[in-house]
Amino acid sequence: MRKIIFMFKIFYKWIVTSRPKQKKVEEKKMALIFEDMDLEKEYSSSRWSTRFNSAQEVLHHHVAFVTAASETAVNNVPHKLEIEYGSTLGQKLDILGTDLPDDAPILVFIHGGYWQELSREISRYPALPLYNSRIKTIVVGYDLCPAATLPEIIHQIQKAAKFVFEYAEKMGSRGVYFAGHSAGAHLVAKLLANADFLDNTPGTQRLQGAFLISGVYDLRELVHTSINDAVQLPAEWAVPLSPQFDCFVHLQVRRVRVFILAGQNDSPTFKKQSREFFELLHNTCLMQNMYLEIKDDMDHFDIVECFANNDNYLKNLMVHDVRKHL
Repeated sequence: MRKIIFMFKIFYKWIVTSRPKQKKVEEKKMALIFEDMDLEKEYSSSRWSTRFNSAQEVLHHHVAFVTAASETAVNNVPHKLEIEYGSTLGQKLDILGTDLPDDAPILVFIHGGYWQELSREISRYPALPLYNSRIKTIVVGYDLCPAATLPEIIHQIQKAAKFVFEYAEKMGSRGVYFAGHSAGAHLVAKLLANADFLDNTPGTQRLQGAFLISGVYDLRELVHTSINDAVQLPAEWAVPLSPQFDCFVHLQVRRVRVFILAGQNDSPTFKKQSREFFELLHNTCLMQNMYLEIKDDMDHFDIVECFANNDNYLKNLMVHDVRKHL
């Protein structure tokens, strides 16, 4: 496995550093295809919020809000922080709700930030409302681009999930759920797409559901925006690393519930990606228990900021699912 990953890294770096002429040809083609679409705006989520006068205010508010709410969670929920699941600095996770019964359900939360921003430390904000409903929260950190490549981050999330499932098995947890926001939703979707991992990792039978919130599932356009300056994803890898082109048929037998959500004030592209990913799962993969909802009056940021409120849709959906299925 290590040899495969090592060879993949070498091939990935070779793609990045070669083919300058090919890159120019591709850029010209993409410019023609997307000439009528402002991709920078479509993928700049803060420019679509109606809550503030500027995109910068949206971002400042979001970081300040989740930082304060995460501090509140840590101050009020028994926890164990900075548990290493890998060898690099970013590969750590937090468990909040350590005094809950061993069999308590677990929600694993993976933050967004286009794989290059935000952090585990300011992503603990969903924990307090879940704790009040006797649900443990595990917040996963990972290395960010450009220090890490996207394939490396996807592999790190797999390692974190292995740790979580082993922990859930040891504790006898009644069920494990994953939630991801924006780029975090992409990472959760890639994890769900990995049939070999799910089939060969102890504890994965405890997987119950996933909440994919304002996610990006098709990377083909994104590689032609400034977001890719840090991600450095070659155009050739946009399709292989896009959940939109993965197969999820293996989830049928597991009866995993998948909730796909986006905000009314997300960009048209983000809402379109959520709808298309839902259609892939529901129509192409013929999966049951698929749910799609565009949340009224919410944007890309308050759709998760609300997780700090005691009455929020994520907690309510999960509590309902736990009562119905566990």
